[in-house]
Amino acid sequence: MSGQWLPEEGVRSLEKYLVPDEEALVFVVRKHWITLAEPILTTVGSGIVMVALAWMLGQKFADAANIVFILWLVVLARGIYLVIEWRDSWFGATHRRLVLIHGLITRKVAMMPLEKVTDMSYARSPMGQLFGYGEFVLESAGQEQALRSVTFIPSPDQLYRTLLGTMFGRKAATKSLAAAKQQPTTEPGSGESVQLAPTSLPADASASSRPTEFPWQERINEFLSGTDEETVRLPDPSDD
Repeated sequence: MSGQWLPEEGVRSLEKYLVPDEEALVFVVRKHWITLAEPILTTVGSGIVMVALAWMLGQKFADAANIVFILWLVVLARGIYLVIEWRDSWFGATHRRLVLIHGLITRKVAMMPLEKVTDMSYARSPMGQLFGYGEFVLESAGQEQALRSVTFIPSPDQLYRTLLGTMFGRKAATKSLAAAKQQPTTEPGSGESVQLAPTSLPADASASSRPTEFPWQERINEFLSGTDEETVRLPDPSDD
């Protein structure tokens, strides 16, 4: 599936708009070929009409025949332009957003973050069911949307399931990350969570940590500890 939905030409076209090392393409597709039906049929049909008119006018109305031919060249140029534009337009999705690039003279890039999509559906008209295309409709919390709908999507059933799987996978990963941030701190190498509580010092911590000003006092107390005499404690200068 990756080869079918990730053509090299489409990947090269979208990679320039992606964040390096942050986004991975899920699929890239052109719009359905049915979009070319109208310009191709118009060009071919007008060409047939042009030939018929040129034959009917003949040598008597050569100037009129030339005008008909020039008009057909305009229709032909329009058809070629629409075909080239179709080849350079791509719709793709990454793990973070949807991207639509289109336009030949003025290049346009429309984008929709997946985390902003609140609802997505697709519609298939009778012609879409017959030829295999559909329309994606995106809903988001914002009022103005750069990417509201995408028409003429090929294989809409498969791409719809693929896109939903990507969206649900991202939301699940986001919830897991939020839950992990709320977990207690775990010390490396231990399997138990350690709750860090405010540290409180004992009441006599300051006295025990203070250096002894009379080192010989401890020796006298050690000597008297084996007798019934009371230990000696000299007054602390800090008590004054």
